[in-house]
Amino acid sequence: MAKTTIPEKTYDLIPSQQSMAYMLKYSIHKSVIQIPIMMAVHGQLDFDILQKAFKEEVKRNDCLRIRFYKDKGETRQYFLPSYDQPDVEIKHFASNQEMNDFFNLDAQKPVPVYKSVPYRLYFFSTSDGRTGVYINTSHLIMDAYGVIIFYADLFSVYHAMAAGKEMPAPMYKYEDRVIKELAYLKDEKKMKRDEEFYKEFWIKDGMPFYAGVHGHNILDKERKKKKDPELRIPAAYDALHDKCDMLVLDIPQEETKKIADFCINNEESPENVIEMGFRAHASKVNYDTDDTFSLQLCSRRVTYKDKKMGGCLCQPLAVRAIIPDTMTYRQGVKELDEVRNTLYRHMNYPYITSYAMEREIYHLSMFQAPSFMMFTWLPLPDMSGDKFPSIDFEGFNIGRYAMPLYTFAYPVPSEKVIKIRYLYRTSRISENVIRTLHANALKAIIDGIDNPEKTMGEIKAGLKDVNEQ
Repeated sequence: MAKTTIPEKTYDLIPSQQSMAYMLKYSIHKSVIQIPIMMAVHGQLDFDILQKAFKEEVKRNDCLRIRFYKDKGETRQYFLPSYDQPDVEIKHFASNQEMNDFFNLDAQKPVPVYKSVPYRLYFFSTSDGRTGVYINTSHLIMDAYGVIIFYADLFSVYHAMAAGKEMPAPMYKYEDRVIKELAYLKDEKKMKRDEEFYKEFWIKDGMPFYAGVHGHNILDKERKKKKDPELRIPAAYDALHDKCDMLVLDIPQEETKKIADFCINNEESPENVIEMGFRAHASKVNYDTDDTFSLQLCSRRVTYKDKKMGGCLCQPLAVRAIIPDTMTYRQGVKELDEVRNTLYRHMNYPYITSYAMEREIYHLSMFQAPSFMMFTWLPLPDMSGDKFPSIDFEGFNIGRYAMPLYTFAYPVPSEKVIKIRYLYRTSRISENVIRTLHANALKAIIDGIDNPEKTMGEIKAGLKDVNEQ
């Protein structure tokens, strides 16, 4: 990128971006906050029109014109009024294996945040007749939902150009949202209210418990080493040994339909139902603890405008749920939903600030944290149409992650399944553990849906224990 004069109007990062910048700052490998996703249609895109459509998208979607710089060690940002987007490189792959190898390699190559455009893009064709777009973007300019919005708008522009029709309605400006959020951070009354909430949240149930999906091996080892049988949070996070692998597993059609029907009939969200399965496993393999803690990376896109703009608008929710074995499945899902909704009402408060508060209250080191995973539910829209009846989405392995586990679940309308991508740190978790986690979670979910008055203790009795592997 040619050297650009920094304009007068610049901004601090908003809370959603602060969380990502924190991960980037304390990670040795800088691919940790990248989102590499491809979208492919079963058919032939006109690459000449697609080139024009992407240049138009850069004009419409202002997050593609965000640039970052350092000021006295702090990251700041500004929006370019315009950007002369070069033509996108087109790749022609002789096989799907060649395509996957190329994109997996690119996914692990850092996207420069301060020295270049904070994304990479390729158009491509495959030997099986698909064509598509691959983007590897910094999480600082787009969250996963923002990537889906990008693809939806890009293809709306493409179809309008191909048909000679009017452009779709303009997108809303992410810059306006940045200004609004920074104003909240200056509102002392609102900040104080949320600060008091989080102080009470961290203190009321005492020190949380780390219930890793790999079982209690790490906890036992550290308790023995420190001669502290009451230790609740081991040093499970590691920015040095952060190599990770990815495994993609499906929730089959029949079970996916059961989940969808249960959510409709009980006014529940799929993410709560799926996470109940994960928590049943985490409890089972950690002395049947009733205290499980995960981070849910939730979209903060509430209004229509939010869902028609790019940018990073997500924050982790620190979802700590205490669900005893005597509680029924239905009660457990409701408890999880209540905790999540309570936290959501305070989601404007910076996660980094509440995280620092947690560490201070419980005297935790940089390597200690109670959450056993990060979880994201992404409700992919059905973007298929008459011309391209089938569309594929695929994410790729970024290769490095400091947390032990990141799970990413989304529905695939064309296959009528839910896919779950497990990004797991290999120094802590094996593929066998992930497969057991998936099987246990699915068993617990379906058992609970079929028998909602069954207790969690009864449901967990049928699950496998990874400590025996």
